[in-house]
Amino acid sequence: MAFFANCIFGQTYSHRFNRTKLNKPPICSEPLDVAFLVDSSGSVGAANFEKQKAFLKAAARTFDLESGVAQVGSVVYSDVAAVHQSFENCNGTNSVMQAIDNIPYYGRSTRIDRALSLANTAMFSNLGGCRPYAAKALVLVTDGTQTPAPDAISLERAVTPLKSKKVARLALGIGDKISAAELRMVVDEDDDVMTVDSYDDLPSSLHLLSKKICASAGVFRNC
Repeated sequence: MAFFANCIFGQTYSHRFNRTKLNKPPICSEPLDVAFLVDSSGSVGAANFEKQKAFLKAAARTFDLESGVAQVGSVVYSDVAAVHQSFENCNGTNSVMQAIDNIPYYGRSTRIDRALSLANTAMFSNLGGCRPYAAKALVLVTDGTQTPAPDAISLERAVTPLKSKKVARLALGIGDKISAAELRMVVDEDDDVMTVDSYDDLPSSLHLLSKKICASAGVFRNC
């Protein structure tokens, strides 16, 4: 089934997802809860934010959402972080697609620490509908670095509770303003950090990201 994103920024970008073989069976066939941390900061810009959402929709479609085997949720962050869709509100493919379409653009600073902390308390918990028997994975998407603030905590500290819950963590950095050192704090291995040169290059990373999510969560299947 071909994927066509909202055409706010034109059709050319969204049509590139047609070449990622999304008509193949879902990669993960075991219970899996995946949370995307969505960068809504000012450095993204409105047009690129729509490209980010199109990418997230394509990524979500690579999992078996309709049967409930996989659950996808999202945390949106800028100067604040908010749960946009919890796991308990993941009711099939259409609900996830609609939720991603409705993610708001804040356009302010970049508090990655708040996104990680909120994912721990409000997503990977009973409150967020995380299933105790399911593998757990988190994908941080960002095109920048943590904004310094008096109340900010280090990303290493913010991610510690997620480590203790055995949440597999991946980081996807976009552009040349990211910090490789910061992204490395979020993940366990160097290979858990992915980078692309621009938002226009996101489609080329889709298949590998889906594989890494499944592999890092321990439920990888041949693709």
